[in-house]
Amino acid sequence: MGSNDAPPPHVPVYYLPVSNGLLQAGGVLWTIAYILFVRSSFRTRSYGMPILALAFNFAWEIVFALYVAESPLERSIFTIWMILDLGLVYCVVVYGQHEWAHSPAIARNLGKIFTLLTAGALAGHWTFAKWWIDNDIGKREGKFYMGRMGPDTTELGYWTVAFCQSYLSAASLAQLVVRGHSGGVGWGIWATRTLGSLLGFVVNYAWCWYYWREAHEYFMSPFSVFLIGVGLMADLLYPFVLLRIRKTETVSSDGRRIRGDDLVEAKRKRG
Repeated sequence: MGSNDAPPPHVPVYYLPVSNGLLQAGGVLWTIAYILFVRSSFRTRSYGMPILALAFNFAWEIVFALYVAESPLERSIFTIWMILDLGLVYCVVVYGQHEWAHSPAIARNLGKIFTLLTAGALAGHWTFAKWWIDNDIGKREGKFYMGRMGPDTTELGYWTVAFCQSYLSAASLAQLVVRGHSGGVGWGIWATRTLGSLLGFVVNYAWCWYYWREAHEYFMSPFSVFLIGVGLMADLLYPFVLLRIRKTETVSSDGRRIRGDDLVEAKRKRG
């Protein structure tokens, strides 16, 4: 999004190259994060991205790849992420039963549950994007879509990413606390997804707001600041929780991570 922007004269010539560079850096880091998610899932026989967050992300990539994105480069990036997400989906279906052993009904039906969640997320993303595009939401000078001055898909991307990102960060922290082990996640995943979101999302849109303020005023709106704050706070707390959990968890012979409290309880019962 934003590849066809035509900034007004007061915007410096280096505005677009820097913005594109930040987007590309964030995209590369998130691509690495996806790969690390899959790698860690296979090694620890678990899954790392929370199920609903994965459904939101997967649906977002499908809608933007097949409907919103207009340039071949944008479509190819969303398609790559969509393909990588299939690996994360596979790990949820195959290894998720271990994480939901306390709820057999969910463990037996993870595939169906994820399908329903993704269908709902698809409906939400598609209807929001269609409403935005059909009604030329965010239409302003210098913002072009499909060869005409029309809906601002850069802003559309902002709000959808802000929602998905804030939920992913908060849900990832909550999942770590509830599980009490680091199965499916790790330091590399936290670092790449956090830095990727910081550069490709927060810093990029802050750059756009600073140099082309009239087209990006939404970045500093109260709701925007709230969403960014939720995501950043969760991401900053995450490594401290991960460090504490890494000190108490145990690794089983098949690579699975076991909550420290569960191991103590198992030994007590055997004794």
